[in-house]
Amino acid sequence: SDEKKKPKLKKTNLEFSITRPLDWTEAEIQREVEVEVEMSNADRIIRETSDARNELESYIYDMRDKIISDSQLAPYCTEEEKTNFSTALTSFENWLYEEGFDATKSVYIKQLNELKKMGNPIEARSYEAKNRPNAMAMLQKTLEKYTSWLNTSAGDENYAHITDEERNTCSTKCDSVSAWMYEMLDKQGGLAANVDPVVTVASIYAKNKEVTDCVSPIMHKPKPKPKVEEKKEEPAATEQPVTEEPKDETGAEPMDTSEPMEEK
Repeated sequence: SDEKKKPKLKKTNLEFSITRPLDWTEAEIQREVEVEVEMSNADRIIRETSDARNELESYIYDMRDKIISDSQLAPYCTEEEKTNFSTALTSFENWLYEEGFDATKSVYIKQLNELKKMGNPIEARSYEAKNRPNAMAMLQKTLEKYTSWLNTSAGDENYAHITDEERNTCSTKCDSVSAWMYEMLDKQGGLAANVDPVVTVASIYAKNKEVTDCVSPIMHKPKPKPKVEEKKEEPAATEQPVTEEPKDETGAEPMDTSEPMEEK
């Protein structure tokens, strides 16, 4: 018997979407948003507290090593400062691992600031001592440049437009800043490294700016442009119109109508 042929089936994917009504009210949505914000804030506080704790811990370890190292901060603190600071660092370290282990961010920041009151002056002396030579060298170089210009530009036609008053202003400023520089070098030279400096790097930079602001504008004052004389234009010659004797319409010369002179 003939078997019935099975029909061939073709599968096709049908696209569809499901739409559901919004089940939450506005109040419920707002409440969930507030919960998410609270969770985010809680995470932020935990993270910031951990960062503050780590910063305090790192400062304790870092400064404890530096104040006993001759190549770092040891030369810039007295024995008394070194002893007191070392004791404070050890005390804060013990606190950090005991009752301060679960402290708040603000407490960690407060403890760090207390330690920095002792450590910052020592670090400042180190900074000043390491950067002072370059700052002084820069100021000295600036003074030498301007003093040399004042000496070599005298009588130079390129600077003839600079007045004597302006040159005196520059000279006076260079002399006063130079005197200040050598006075500070003399005073600073007699101080130990573990004493606060009499002159700071910032004040040296300020003096350099002071003399530059005074002298540089005068030194680079542009020469006045030469006056150009205006050429006077000569008035153009005007031709006088020539008047001709009127002619008769026929072209004949006009008749002489004057009376003949009587002969005597």
